[in-house]
Formats: sequence, C-alpha cells, structure tokens
Amino acid sequence: MRPPVVVIGIGNPYRRDDGIGPAVIQRLRAAGLPSDVLAESDGEAGALILLWQRRRLAILVDAVRADPPHPGRIHRTAAPPPESCGPPTSTHAVDPGDAVTLARTLGRLPARLVVYGVEAADTDFGTGLSPGVAEAADRLAARIAAEVLSLVYGPRAPHDAGAW
Repeated sequence: MRPPVVVIGIGNPYRRDDGIGPAVIQRLRAAGLPSDVLAESDGEAGALILLWQRRRLAILVDAVRADPPHPGRIHRTAAPPPESCGPPTSTHAVDPGDAVTLARTLGRLPARLVVYGVEAADTDFGTGLSPGVAEAADRLAARIAAEVLSLVYGPRAPHDAGAW
C-alpha cells in the first residue's frame, strides 16, 4: 500500500542550484523519513503523475527563476492553476506546471499538491548549491519533515519532529 504522502525533489544535481530538489530529499533521508515517501525526478510530466497519483498529499521541491532574483527565497503554492502563472519560472526546459495541467485533465492530481520553489543563483554545470540555496534547503527540509510527520502521525507526531 502506498503511503498517503510523497515528497518529490525535482532537479539536476549536476547543474548547481537546480539540484535543490534532490538536495532536500537527501536531507529528508538523512533525517530518517521513510524512503517510500521520498522520490527524485527530472520533472518529466508522466513520471511526476505516476509518483503522485492516488496520494492525499504530494509536495514538490524545485528551483525557480525570478526577476529580480533573491537566491534562496522560498515560494509556496498549492495546486497551481493550469494557465501559465508567469515568474517565478522553473529552471527546466519543461515546466512541472505542465504535469499539473495534464494530471488535472486526466483526473490524476493528488488530493492536495504543494509546490515549493526555491530561487536559484547558479544553474551552470557543476555540483553543490550556492550558500543561500543550501541554507534554504536546510530550512525547507525541516519544514517539510514537520508537515509530513503531522500528516502521517497527526497529534501523535514524535516530539523531536521540529529537529528534522
């Protein structure tokens, strides 16, 4: 049986800050979140839909661009509308918003979809996050861990959940 929640880190760890999604997933794994709740993706629409279908909650983490940029600033949206929202935009050639539009059309959206976009500073080739984005990854992993624990355990969530 699939857990009711999935956290999907979108991005490419070999494109510096574009690796924010996988970096948050690594932090959540290190914190002990169950592996069947965590996934990484390159953002391809079909793969995202398969990961989040039949879930109560899907949380996506992805790098975004904004003008003017504030590297490390976190944006949170719930179930973005199917039309283009304008900036901030994804750092990928294919916007994960396209997956939302397709899933909505096919009736395959999760009950709740939350998207965290972290403004990127550097998406050139290379590994490692810029300082502001790395700090955002730490904060975001803690926030997501608390949200997932609350959903899975309810009021009986472990007391040290905030330490994640």
